[in-house]
Amino acid sequence: MSLTTMIPWIVGFVGLALGGYISDKIFKLTGRLLLSRKIVLVVCLLMAAICVGLAGTVSSVVPAVLLMSVSIFFLYVTGAIYWAIIQDVVHKSRVGGASGFIHLIGSVSGIVGPIVTGYIVQSTGKFDSAFVLAGTIAALGALLVLFVIKTPRVTMKASQA
Repeated sequence: MSLTTMIPWIVGFVGLALGGYISDKIFKLTGRLLLSRKIVLVVCLLMAAICVGLAGTVSSVVPAVLLMSVSIFFLYVTGAIYWAIIQDVVHKSRVGGASGFIHLIGSVSGIVGPIVTGYIVQSTGKFDSAFVLAGTIAALGALLVLFVIKTPRVTMKASQA
């Protein structure tokens, strides 16, 4: 079983390596940088949401590993895009602070996530609700990227920073 647990992370590694490449290919097709990043984020987050949500419903190892592998692949495709999109929409004088804030949110999620998962599993006696919650959070992330991230309207001068 221990060898089986490495499969999703190897697949995720491949996804991480492909993220920027996919975004760049879409950019070459569309000529719109922010759109190319948003397409990758929205599609991959929705695919990950579906796969991780379904992973909680299966009862055998092979489908569970397959769904988790596909989910982690899509999540990892988005890895580099989060940092790139910050530079696309945030003024250069604020990129460090915005990146730090995003990192803070990720770190807090890494602390709160296991606590919430443990509470859900303890309350329900099953993991399926925790997987559905994780899928819901990924889908919410896709919606936020789609509707909240906009092309900046105002540019700042360095003296205004």
